[in-house]
Amino acid sequence: MPFVAAVSLTEDGASVAYETDLVPGLTFTAIAQWANDHRATCSKIFSDGLGCFSAVTAVGCTHQATLVAGRKPNDMPEFKWINTVLGNLKTSLSGYGHSLA
Repeated sequence: MPFVAAVSLTEDGASVAYETDLVPGLTFTAIAQWANDHRATCSKIFSDGLGCFSAVTAVGCTHQATLVAGRKPNDMPEFKWINTVLGNLKTSLSGYGHSLA
């Protein structure tokens, strides 16, 4: 199931909150609707360059795409917090699965 993960940052770059939302697909329409639903917290969106994320501009957000092209997470400081959140979620889900075995 496709999802969008977002991290809110303070002016000095510290993480404040994160959110993950299921979306019907990684399409322009789905991302535009997601951005519209989150417009109050939406100001500048950083993405990995997937074309559908340009849809956030339709509701007044700014968009900065970074082409990952095989680079390592440490080479992309703009993704530090989202990589941390996704890593923690993965570890948490893995631990939960082991607890059921």
